Amino acid sequence: MTNTRLALLAADQTITDKNGFKKYWATLGCPACGNAVLIQHTPPNGGGDGIYQVVPESEHAEHAIKHLPKDVERYYIDALRVLRVGVPDAAAVQLRRTLEAAAAHRGIKENVLIRSIEKLIADGHVTQSFGPLLHHIRAVGNVGAHASDEHVDQEAAGRALRFTTQLLRNLFEVPGELEELKKEGQGSPAD
Repeated sequence: MTNTRLALLAADQTITDKNGFKKYWATLGCPACGNAVLIQHTPPNGGGDGIYQVVPESEHAEHAIKHLPKDVERYYIDALRVLRVGVPDAAAVQLRRTLEAAAAHRGIKENVLIRSIEKLIADGHVTQSFGPLLHHIRAVGNVGAHASDEHVDQEAAGRALRFTTQLLRNLFEVPGELEELKKEGQGSPAD
């Protein structure tokens, strides 16, 4: 995460929608990247300083995973951080560690990651067809972890991140959402 302070370019811009409702916007600019951010906010002097939406949506939103256990999340967040600042080798290592932590959270703690991946598949935590993606994350992480002429570039680390995000959604977010549905009494209908 960078420590750039956004500059206010315009405040209290008002737009009235087709139904006659006023919406208030502020425009901010980033001196580091030169991009703008729009923020829809509560009316000025309207008794609040709430934000309704931010455009563009935070880059973190696409990587937000519900129900992610803290022991897995720490490695995943570290991978996002180092990838964001342009250190793809370190991101690859953290993604590999995320994979290890996810397997360990499911009770799979083999000495070698390749065996943990095989056990995730054998125990039905992920499908057989997802196996090559897990091996890809492992292999990219190995490249990042070892001193050699081979390096992980931003594109390869980004691809490993997408695969890892999908894995975490399958392992934690989907089951967590289904559990919430059950608690709300919205489980699967009876046959």
